[in-house]
Amino acid sequence: MNEIDFIEHLRRKISRSRAVSVGIGDDAAVLAPLRRGRLVVSTDMLVENVDFRIKKDGQRKAPDDFLTPEQIGRKALAVNLSDMAAMGAKPLAFVLTIGKPTYISTKWLDRFYNGMMRFAKEYGVNCIGGDFSRAREFSVSVTILGVAEKPILRSGAKPGDWIGITGKLGGSIRRHHFDFTPRVKEGLLLSRHSLVRSMIDVSDGLFQDLQHILRASGVSAEVDLEAIPVSSDAIVLCHGDTVAALKRALTDGEDFELLLTVSSRQKAVLEPLWKRKFPSVGITWIGRIVKGRPEVQWFSKNKKIRIPNLSCVGYQHF
Repeated sequence: MNEIDFIEHLRRKISRSRAVSVGIGDDAAVLAPLRRGRLVVSTDMLVENVDFRIKKDGQRKAPDDFLTPEQIGRKALAVNLSDMAAMGAKPLAFVLTIGKPTYISTKWLDRFYNGMMRFAKEYGVNCIGGDFSRAREFSVSVTILGVAEKPILRSGAKPGDWIGITGKLGGSIRRHHFDFTPRVKEGLLLSRHSLVRSMIDVSDGLFQDLQHILRASGVSAEVDLEAIPVSSDAIVLCHGDTVAALKRALTDGEDFELLLTVSSRQKAVLEPLWKRKFPSVGITWIGRIVKGRPEVQWFSKNKKIRIPNLSCVGYQHF
């Protein structure tokens, strides 16, 4: 199957919502005009041997060392959906660009798209176009479009705010990085009810992503280390060493949980509403926003402490 035939094969498989006037098949897609809200756009790129590994013919490795085509397709869309969640946006549509090496077969690529499109259907988001190119290694770049009436930014944190985190942190390399659930529903609730002042998704590690909020807002943070919700995967990876597991929770990245700040008034409204709407997703209060230069101050048993070398960790893209 050549490129033109494969694109036609995809076009027949992909459904289209009323938000899409023109989908795959023209030089550009056309979306229906927004009735209300603002257009929110984000993009993420995944590259073979950086973000995932592919099992090639003749290789013999443990299955956990590799992701299936379906898992890679799902993850490529999921990381973009997580960005929509962090902005409190409803995802509408996406385009993607594929770098295809010669060792990737049409069958493999079809499985990749199946994984992505099944996940897209769960969130009601449409694929409206893209591009292919030859490449030495497989890569995929997704650009997603959404709409938000009140986009949630990193820059809204105020002294006195509570710092909250959804779910558990650390050890994502075991499985969470490819099977996580983007917190889109949670983000939409927070946006619609104006229940947060600032928010970000934890993709590069709690420590690093919290600093993004602090720099954007011009504030400081006090964080209680005992309050950090450490995942069971982090504990397993550290063979029960709770100190090492805590460091993973602070720095591993690809947790894709929501890190947010709320006022005391917002917190009082949010807590009962959250428990009613999302009983299976915990939200943990790990500290407070305070006046000061953008930095994280760590506390343990009500005493300020220093964590050596923590500034050197967290995911770095280059």
